[in-house]
Amino acid sequence: MSQTKLILVEGIPGSGKTSTARYIKGLLDAHGKDNPLYLEGDLNHPADYESVACLDSNVYKILINKYPELSETLDSFTQTVRQYQLIYYGKLQQQISMEKYKHIIDEISGFDVYNGSLDRYQELIMERWTEFVTYAQQSERIVILECCFLQNPLTMMFGRFNQSKQMITDFIKRIETMIQPLDPKIIYFYQDDIKSTINRVIQERSDEWLRHITRYFTEQGYGKAKGYHGVDGLCEVLKVRKEYELDIMDQLKIDKLTINNTEFDWEPVLQEVRGFLEVAQ
Repeated sequence: MSQTKLILVEGIPGSGKTSTARYIKGLLDAHGKDNPLYLEGDLNHPADYESVACLDSNVYKILINKYPELSETLDSFTQTVRQYQLIYYGKLQQQISMEKYKHIIDEISGFDVYNGSLDRYQELIMERWTEFVTYAQQSERIVILECCFLQNPLTMMFGRFNQSKQMITDFIKRIETMIQPLDPKIIYFYQDDIKSTINRVIQERSDEWLRHITRYFTEQGYGKAKGYHGVDGLCEVLKVRKEYELDIMDQLKIDKLTINNTEFDWEPVLQEVRGFLEVAQ
């Protein structure tokens, strides 16, 4: 795998990225490679913010004064980044009584990084990638990351704020430049028929997941601007997102592999992945 220290796996929901990321980890495990895998939702994600709140210093002080009995605990789950206080509330809620303090977690989660302004999000994400690249350069590990390079920025910039494709592309290219020292590889999955993919995923995931993703992509950003509603509207938004992502993939200069796995015929797909990563079975 030459000097690769970073493997990125991307695609729309249900495209197969999680299964593929786990498959890659298994391949590298079999070859004795140290290769931590961070999937979507991982509270320890090194290049993104999962269940992390961002507060201005004065707002953080108000919070501490409001809940003095938790001040030490809050401090232990808080990181200062530039002028902000980042509270890792996903980890925090694992340490305190949810029944007793659920209202506090709910209050903190309202300041989630992904609930803030676009400028703040971009600032913090670039800070996060900078930290990650610095750390990864000093390590011999091959880190596998799912959905944080394309999906999450597109979710925020396209799904929530309806930014132009050019603005989104420029932001992704800034990250691409930043990760170049890691000799990264990216694998992107897509299917021809978004609706068929989503209908299949609906059978596998919870009703709450479907309600959340549908609301997110139809009640704000691009979906709201187009007047989309329901699952059909969700599919229309994801169809455009796929087009954006494919166009961005075409423009990337890093080592890349784009796979149309409409048929979900996994053996040839995984063979292609192995060849791309230069890892024998």
